[in-house]
Amino acid sequence: MLEPDSRSLLSELLRPPAGFHLSHAVGTSFTMTLEAALSVPLAFAGAVEVDDEVGILGAVRRATQRIDLFAQAGCLGLGTASELVTVLEPMVHPVRMPGSRLFHPKVWFLEFERDGERRYRFICSSRNLTNDRTWDAVVSLDGVPDEDLDAEAVRSNHAMAAVLRWLIDDGRTAPALAPERAARIARLAEAWTGIRWEHPDHVRALRVHAFGIGLPSSDAGPRLSGIRTAIVSPFVTDEGVRILRARPGGETTLLSRPEALDRLHPATLQGLSLRVLDEMVDQALADAETSAISAGELRGLHAKVVVHDHAHKQSTVLVGSANATGPAWSNNVEVMVEAEGPKSHVGVEAVLGSLAPLIEEYATTGGAESSQEEEADRRLENALREVARARLVLRVNAEGEYTVTAWAEAAPTADDRYTLSWRMLSQPEPIPGPLPTADDPYESPGLRLEQITPFVVIALTDGDGRRRETLVVADLLDDVPGRGDAIVAAHLTEPTAVARFIRLMLQDGSLTSIGIGGGGAFSSAFGAGVAESGAGLLELLVRASATNRSGLVDVERVLRHVPEDARGSALPPGFAEVWAAVMEAAGVER
Repeated sequence: MLEPDSRSLLSELLRPPAGFHLSHAVGTSFTMTLEAALSVPLAFAGAVEVDDEVGILGAVRRATQRIDLFAQAGCLGLGTASELVTVLEPMVHPVRMPGSRLFHPKVWFLEFERDGERRYRFICSSRNLTNDRTWDAVVSLDGVPDEDLDAEAVRSNHAMAAVLRWLIDDGRTAPALAPERAARIARLAEAWTGIRWEHPDHVRALRVHAFGIGLPSSDAGPRLSGIRTAIVSPFVTDEGVRILRARPGGETTLLSRPEALDRLHPATLQGLSLRVLDEMVDQALADAETSAISAGELRGLHAKVVVHDHAHKQSTVLVGSANATGPAWSNNVEVMVEAEGPKSHVGVEAVLGSLAPLIEEYATTGGAESSQEEEADRRLENALREVARARLVLRVNAEGEYTVTAWAEAAPTADDRYTLSWRMLSQPEPIPGPLPTADDPYESPGLRLEQITPFVVIALTDGDGRRRETLVVADLLDDVPGRGDAIVAAHLTEPTAVARFIRLMLQDGSLTSIGIGGGGAFSSAFGAGVAESGAGLLELLVRASATNRSGLVDVERVLRHVPEDARGSALPPGFAEVWAAVMEAAGVER
């Protein structure tokens, strides 16, 4: 069931079946960085080089209306700074949670299409949408529509669909979802109730459990309290172990991080067999990446797996987002996939046997206290999540030069132990002081159109200099039509970039594999030396005039934002005349 020597990349898990293209994707994460989120549209765009800004912009633009990403408000980060992330605005949705509750699932709902035929994929993992170097667990299920489902499959599908419906409840995200996005997710939830899922080998039954979204109490939860249990979790508490451990007299093996095991109460440790990742394996996980680990990124064990052996040589294994903590199983929003099968394949001994080369025994007396440093970090992160619940508003002023008026509505007051600063993502310098209010709003200096963004960076610093920051998505009022087009146009600075962008936008309109590099040079009315692979750009334009009018319209909207004084150097020679003829042939108004 578990294959610790295999490695699944998100891009591989998201890849459409052969011949299909992405219709809709909804992903959730506790923490998310925009840098990592960029990888999602690129996973559907195929061969786009990571340093090809035009390719990235085109790929994201094609995917914007088909992808929705949800993360806990206050846990959205930037990652490596890049102005390219501004094009992610429409698909990123922070989820506001009350009190100490957390939005913690890491799932993907994927719908693929080919000539009206639909296929679906559900991915449930412990992996956040970040660049953390951690050892995680994932389950990927493929399915097809089916009207003849048994009661257990119907219940499981309804639990998954309920997660989608919960996400689009009014007030769940800040800002609120656009009506067309909410309607699209609602349609996906309806389709999700009628899917038959392929079972992995040796799995007799599959069940999906969603916690914390208000499902009826009559919905049966996962099957716990086995006669023998294995728990894999990076974070554990006494309450979590009590909920998950084997019934009295049964053996429980707990694999966690050393510091988490050290903090368990001595009474909780009674009857537990403790394991940690082998020290050499833990180091190898970090060394496997060529880039250095950034501040705040995790490494080591991050998988969440619970295995229970039951009577009659049957076992259940749970994989998903829930740690072995009390809040995870009683308070947070979490999703777990439960697979049932023979003990010989999915039981405790089988799972621990597969992990044996990676783990070692651990001994502790428990009862350790968190350090002052850890407690200070925790308080700071909690305070930042509280501030991030604020509803920020940016109003665009387009009279004369562009400016932005900013304020917060009903903003939580930051603890006076912390110093707050904030800035729009496009601004280099933070603005000290509390968030502006409607009575005393902030007025920005003059901005270029492509500098306007709803992404706002909020930072808190404590008295000892600890600093944490998060991104908040503001409500953008009086947005300028074509602002997203201006962001793309700002990168079209030379003929090859223009040619690559047009090729990307006009290929088949589906999010499948897109080749944009290599090949020979294309000579035509556009002039020689424009790098292209495969068919020439002129032929592509002619074909698009008959078959892809919407793609031409999209390209035209972007090209309008290339400044007049830059067109001579940015556009291929002869392009303007040919483009005008193509637009006329396609019946596109300019």
